[in-house]
Parts: sequence; structure tokens; C-alpha cells
Amino acid sequence: MNAWAAFGDTVILLGIVQGFVLSALLFRSRRHQPANQLLSALIGLITLACLNIYFLDADWPQSNKALSILANALPLVVIMPMGPLIYLYVRASTQANFQLTRDLRVHFYPVLIDLLPYILVLTGDLGLLTGGISPAQRSWISNAIDQYDVYADIPRWISVTAYCWQARKYLTGLQSSSAGEENQRTVRWMQQFLLLFLVFQAIWFCYLVPYSLPATRQPLLDAVGWYPIFVPLAILIYWLGLKGYLISYTSAQVATGRQVETSRLIDATASRLPDTITNQYVPLLIKVMEEEKLFLDPSLTVNGLAGRIGVQPKTVSALINQQLNKSFSSFINEYRVGHFKDRVLQQDAASLTISGIAAECGFPSPATFQRVFKQVTGITPSQYIQEARHDAQVLDP
Repeated sequence: MNAWAAFGDTVILLGIVQGFVLSALLFRSRRHQPANQLLSALIGLITLACLNIYFLDADWPQSNKALSILANALPLVVIMPMGPLIYLYVRASTQANFQLTRDLRVHFYPVLIDLLPYILVLTGDLGLLTGGISPAQRSWISNAIDQYDVYADIPRWISVTAYCWQARKYLTGLQSSSAGEENQRTVRWMQQFLLLFLVFQAIWFCYLVPYSLPATRQPLLDAVGWYPIFVPLAILIYWLGLKGYLISYTSAQVATGRQVETSRLIDATASRLPDTITNQYVPLLIKVMEEEKLFLDPSLTVNGLAGRIGVQPKTVSALINQQLNKSFSSFINEYRVGHFKDRVLQQDAASLTISGIAAECGFPSPATFQRVFKQVTGITPSQYIQEARHDAQVLDP
């Protein structure tokens, strides 16, 4: 057991060092933001959890009262955000225009489950130092927190597992529309990423069941401690950080190489795109618009669409201008108008305003919508809705 403990402590300590280094590298990387920032935060939380176990096993933090209070009060075990970070990292890695918007904050509200014991510990320690509570009361708080931590692992496990499955479901739906070398590489990395976490969740579950039962909890801790959980976590830190960083670097190099090659082909023909480019990217351009509905994003730009299909912005403009005989704005707005026509015929549309439906369809403002809709259809939105609903009633009395 001593040899096993020494080995486990060494692996965990190395994982902590590697975790902080790789997390910093990913956070500071200018490639694939915000995906790298999400991965950096995920690795950082895993690293802090490992650091907590190291503090519990090491003697020096407990030998100093101030250090002991600090080690106990710092929120090192913060698990509830890990599931959302996994899910959002998968989305950020596969969506060219992904942004960390305010509406995503709701995913992180359950972090209160993790923070509550630290708040109670800090309150108890400060109360003990100031004489506001007695040692017996502080002891009662510690025992209550110990019991709380045991059963708090259950919603933590459920949260991480649920988000992993949700990310896997999202990735499965994405695979049918993925194309190109870079997209396929990203999808393969995401598959490995989620598989590794699901394997860890299985290990955690096998540990969590006996740990949650009072009769088997202490024998389990006496026999193997926390090593079956935190040794795999330390290994996970190294693999995730290094592979994630290399993937982001390689993807950037591949994308740059593809753009350079495409640019050379375009320059060689001076004015017209070669057939090798149009035959490959025109169907892909239409596919991502129809299946992924990128036009629903009101901030969609030529750069964003170019990043999605893996070419330079000037290539996207040339594809739309030369092959589809449209400008970029006309190309996008025709999809938005078409989506509006379908949307107003749905049952719940009668309770919505025209401006609200237009916003759902990706139009940045009501004025822009009114102008574009009349340009495309020749009539106003109100006239179209009146005629469309009348026709629907005639066909389905």
C-alpha cells in the first residue's frame, strides 16, 4: 500500500504541474478561441480537484493554522461546471461562429452545490477565530459538510454524465453534415474526447456506489483511498491538454494550407474559379446553409461562412457571385425570407409578432426585414401572411 500510495501521489503531483502549464498554454493560445478557453477551464478545474487531494494527503498545509484554513476554504473541488464545459467545448470546436453568450450562464448555476461547503467552512473557521462559535459547533459543521460532500457526488456524477451524452448526441447529428479533412479531424477528436470522459464516468460510478453506502465507505477509503479516481484524472489532464493543444495547432495549419492552395488556384485562373473548387465547395456551401441553417445567426459574415467550409472569404464571395449569380447578402437573405414563409404558417406563429418571427429567422432589425422581404417577394410581410393564411384555410377548411 505504501508503494502504491507513493506512486499515486507522484502521478497526481505530476498531473497538477502539467495541468497548470497546459491550461495556461491553452488559455493564452490565439487559435480556436473560445474552444481553447473552455478546454483550459475544464483542465483547470480537474487540476484544482487533484490539488485538493494532494493538500489532504500532505502534512505541510496542515502544520500551519493559516495555511490549513486557506486550504480548506479555497474552492478546489468544483465539479458541477465540468459537464457544461465539456458540452460547450464540443460545440465551440465544431461551430465556426460559436460565442459564449449570457444565456449560457444558466448551465453553470448548479455550481452552488460545490460552493456551499466552502462557504460553510469559511464561516465556521472565521467564527472559531473570532469566538463567535464554539469548537463543538465548528466540529458539528465539519461533520455536516463531510456528509454533504458524500452525497453531493451523486448530482455531480449525474451532471457530467448527462452533459457527455448530450454532447455525444449533438456530435452524432453533426457527423452527417461534416465534410473536409479539418472537419473530420475535429469530429474524430471530439469522439475520443467524449469516449475518454465516459470511460472515466464508468470508473467513477464503480467507486461512487460503495462510497455512498455507509457500510462500505470507510473500508473502501482504507483499502484504496482516493487513488482510483484521482490517478485517472491526473492522466486525463495530461492527455486532454496535450492532445487538445496539438489538435488546435494542427487544425490551424491544415486550414491555412487549404486556404493558401485555394488562393493559388484562384489566382492562376485570374477571374473564374476552377471546376475543382466549384464542384467541391458549392454543394458544401448549400448543404451547410440548408442543414445547419447558418442564416439564423444575425451576425453571420463572409468570414464566418468561409471558416465553416474551410476556405478563404474571397473564395466564398466568388462562389456566390460566379456560380449562384448573387451577392452574399442576397444569398443569406433569401434563405431567411424562405424560413420566414415557413415559420408564419406554423400553429404557434399566430401568437407572435412579425418582428419577433423575423428575429428568429436571422434578420438583424425589423427595418432590414421589411426592406429585404419586399425586395425578394414584391409584397409586404403583412400582405404575404394574409394571403398565405387565406390559402391555407381554403386548402384545409
